[in-house]
Amino acid sequence: MTNEELAKQAQRECSSEATTAHHGGGSGRPFWNAESFQFMYVPSFQFQSISGCKKYRFTAKDETGKIHSFDADKPSALLTDIWGELPEGVVELTVRTVNNDNSEGYLVGARTFFKLAPFSADYPEARYTYKECASRAFSYIMNLDFIKYWIDNTEPDPNYILNVYPSKTHSSIIGAMINYMSVFPEKAEDALKIAQNAADYLLKITPGDGSPLNGVPPTYKLDYCENAKNFSLGSLVEERSNTIMTVYPSYVGMAYLQLEEKIKEQKYLDAAIKIGEFYLKNVQQDGSWNIIIDGKTGRTVSSNPCDPLTNIVPFLMRLYKRTGNEKWKSLSTNAIAFVEKNVLVSYNWEGQFEDSGLSFNYSNLTHYGASSLARYYAAYCSDDEAKMKIADELVRFIEDQFVVWNRPAPWNKDSDDTSIWPTPCALEQYNWYVPIDASSANIINTFIAMYKAGRGELYLAKARALADTVTRVQHEDGMIPTHWMNEETLNGHNFWINCMIATANAVNAVSELTENN
Repeated sequence: MTNEELAKQAQRECSSEATTAHHGGGSGRPFWNAESFQFMYVPSFQFQSISGCKKYRFTAKDETGKIHSFDADKPSALLTDIWGELPEGVVELTVRTVNNDNSEGYLVGARTFFKLAPFSADYPEARYTYKECASRAFSYIMNLDFIKYWIDNTEPDPNYILNVYPSKTHSSIIGAMINYMSVFPEKAEDALKIAQNAADYLLKITPGDGSPLNGVPPTYKLDYCENAKNFSLGSLVEERSNTIMTVYPSYVGMAYLQLEEKIKEQKYLDAAIKIGEFYLKNVQQDGSWNIIIDGKTGRTVSSNPCDPLTNIVPFLMRLYKRTGNEKWKSLSTNAIAFVEKNVLVSYNWEGQFEDSGLSFNYSNLTHYGASSLARYYAAYCSDDEAKMKIADELVRFIEDQFVVWNRPAPWNKDSDDTSIWPTPCALEQYNWYVPIDASSANIINTFIAMYKAGRGELYLAKARALADTVTRVQHEDGMIPTHWMNEETLNGHNFWINCMIATANAVNAVSELTENN
């Protein structure tokens, strides 16, 4: 299909009742969008019914002042009748009762939101090929002072602030070095040394026998980083210093498995298995894990269930593949069942990050859990049409809430001027609703998975469009900025190494799929 044909397909999908982003209300579905303020696919809203009213009038004023209206038999009706004619931009919607004489009656509800444009056929060209972009990014990573520090040291650079998150930061470095070796095999010696030193440091700081968290690497380590006292999130790190977030040991376990696969050293496999045993020991009867555990007592300290999809399930499945032990597959299957029975039903795809607090239902949605489930279905259930239809719907939700193909909403509490955002781009979570390179990477990976599972060319086109933006924001020296919210961050302020590593990997995946390598 041509780009123009794909764009027309995207427009149809965004305007059709058959391809909404898991709207609320129907078949007992909850309305997840109470805190949402932008939509790409046809939405519906939870406005209260009025006793005795048989007809409701929906009136939408677009940002040009034009009025669009239709009548429906319930106040939660989808906006399908007018969605295709509404232009991109701010929409002011009101819903009123309709009297027997067809005049308007009581105000039932009102909602102001931003209608996002769907995927288009016309975006600026990529600045580099995907292979060039990924290679330049890996070279930049390898030349960072706090990365090179690992070559001659067995502990991390104390001047790099994000070392306060050892499981997240060091595991990403291990994975990056292994990928770097495949891109630049002639420079593999230093990369392998960095990976091993980072892995051995994680082993060193991991609690041993006698600890309730035996074998579980720490999520937080405030005491090591010299600059931590100047860290804007230092108070949260200090508050949680004796706890772990349950998802992060799986990041380390995955890195250990990658390294063991590369060099066949038993201690890394043993360490990965210990992390697996932690998940086996702490799983709840429903197949879930609590999100925060006290490092001193081993007890849970929150009621929020952990998102097992983003990395725990992939880690357990890789551990199963490596060892052949069915208990890891069973643990993973039970976690998927928990998500299907609870999160897939509620659609409360909660953002869970080590640098932010917990949230109540629907207040801080993110794309990570939903995209992970879609990728799981694409990988393991591609011949199950019912599962793949759910995967399609999950990806439409992700795109609806976290992808900006053209113009962003004009209001944003985390960004003063959204008009300078490079688009297409992807937003992270409601509590940090700004474009992040790793969010683009995660959604690129999801689009690729759906394309590989046979769900159509449009997914690949969307992956390429997001990857093209990455090439355009990449610096001359190869750096890919983490935040794309203003000039300062686009120039490299608030840089997270794990995010750039994820983005380099995602762009490399697009290269492997589309370019001659």
